Amino acid sequence: MKIEKLSEKLLYKIGVVVSKLAKDKYAPVSKIRVEGHSAGTLKDDIYIRNLTPKSVTIGNTKVVSYAKFVHFGTGIYGDKKRKITPKKAKALKTPYGYRKSVKGIKANPYLANAANEYIKNGGLDRAVKSFSKEIVKDIKATLK
Repeated sequence: MKIEKLSEKLLYKIGVVVSKLAKDKYAPVSKIRVEGHSAGTLKDDIYIRNLTPKSVTIGNTKVVSYAKFVHFGTGIYGDKKRKITPKKAKALKTPYGYRKSVKGIKANPYLANAANEYIKNGGLDRAVKSFSKEIVKDIKATLK
């Protein structure tokens, strides 16, 4: 087996475990409908987006377009660090009524939290050791 195939297999396993951890433990479940999506949509939409022998990308699809706002925060908690105000209207429509501005939402980096827990609990170390054993096994088989 080639190293690229083994590497891709390793990264796939890591992606599966981290995405499951994000779904099971870290992804929020909204109590209100967001952009017409039902509760649990963000959580159900986490999957391996891209896989190569060098990297694995875990995330949400464009179906859950608000995922980046949940993960990175908005308003005063996001990258702009200012309240959210309407562009054309006099007020914003919120689930709690009309407001001239809203603070935004705090970041909930559910994907990063899952990856960090996986690393902290030794999952990555175990996966790399397993990968090393597979490479040695492959090399021995090739030399015979």
